[in-house]
Amino acid sequence: MKRIGIVGAGGIAKAHAIALSTIKNVELVGVHDINNHHSEQLVRSFGGKSYPDYTELMQDVDGIIVTSPNFCHKEHTLQALYENKHVLCEKPMAISIEEANLMRKTAEQNSALAVMGFNYRYLEIVNILRSLIISNELGHVLAIKIHFKKNSALRRKKYTWRDDANSKKTSGTLGDLGIHLIDLIWYLFKSNFKEETVNVKIETNVKTKEDKHVHVDDYAEVFGQLENQVFVNLITSKISDIEECGFGIEVIGHKKEFKYHTKNPLVYELKAGIDKEEYSVPPTLLYNPPTEFYGWADSFRNELIAWINKANQKPLVDIPTFADGYRSQEILEMFFQKEKTNKYQELVTS
Repeated sequence: MKRIGIVGAGGIAKAHAIALSTIKNVELVGVHDINNHHSEQLVRSFGGKSYPDYTELMQDVDGIIVTSPNFCHKEHTLQALYENKHVLCEKPMAISIEEANLMRKTAEQNSALAVMGFNYRYLEIVNILRSLIISNELGHVLAIKIHFKKNSALRRKKYTWRDDANSKKTSGTLGDLGIHLIDLIWYLFKSNFKEETVNVKIETNVKTKEDKHVHVDDYAEVFGQLENQVFVNLITSKISDIEECGFGIEVIGHKKEFKYHTKNPLVYELKAGIDKEEYSVPPTLLYNPPTEFYGWADSFRNELIAWINKANQKPLVDIPTFADGYRSQEILEMFFQKEKTNKYQELVTS
């Protein structure tokens, strides 16, 4: 796979285009967006051609990166797979379990490579932590607290597709940010949530933009336990104060505790009793936008290299598949249902 196309020309498409420009022996052939002006802007900066017709773009490429709005993922992905094109689909996989299941089954029946855009798997700090867990450096893991906090709901005043109802809540903080954390928990522990242990809190604090109703959440918190007995606290936010923004992980093991936050991005901490040690995080290659955290840009590059290498028959372990995307979609839907049940129970008992 050498010739790549992108469908969708927003901010994530730009991150992919920047990353592609640093990878040898691949070419950004072109971009398709429903707004031709946006695709023209992107190719003006990173090369390739603006394609008004998605089908024409597919004829000229080996692989497609799907960065369109969530409610377009199914259509764009299936079209590419039917043309036997390799696909990297941005998260979340779809806007429903039914859509995700159709995409998964189609990928299983196709010889083209279909992978999920779970780029946080490729953060250096995540793979450091995973190595510590696998090597038993932390001992038996008791709990993980993982959070991703931004302030975009406060900063962005314009009403967009992310705020409307078309994506069925998947464009809110839980579906947009939390889906990464859902996948990371699986990646680290290979264990599903025990549904009966899960409690969910979901809020919409910014209720209107440009006098239009906001249909998605901007804060979510999940408590639960995995089947391997690890306790989980997952927090996502788009309404955090600037000093709280970033990505953080704390893992408590019988032997040691692991702590990392992008507020102090170059080090992570291991604690055993009263003894603490700090360790260095490797430097990044690419510049991170001011509103993103350390390693964010590099994670796209690492993800694309993995996808390209896998498509070119080079061995690779743990690339995120459409089965992973479907699993995460199921868990996301379970979280939404749990929150709905909690609200109903409060109503009944009040």
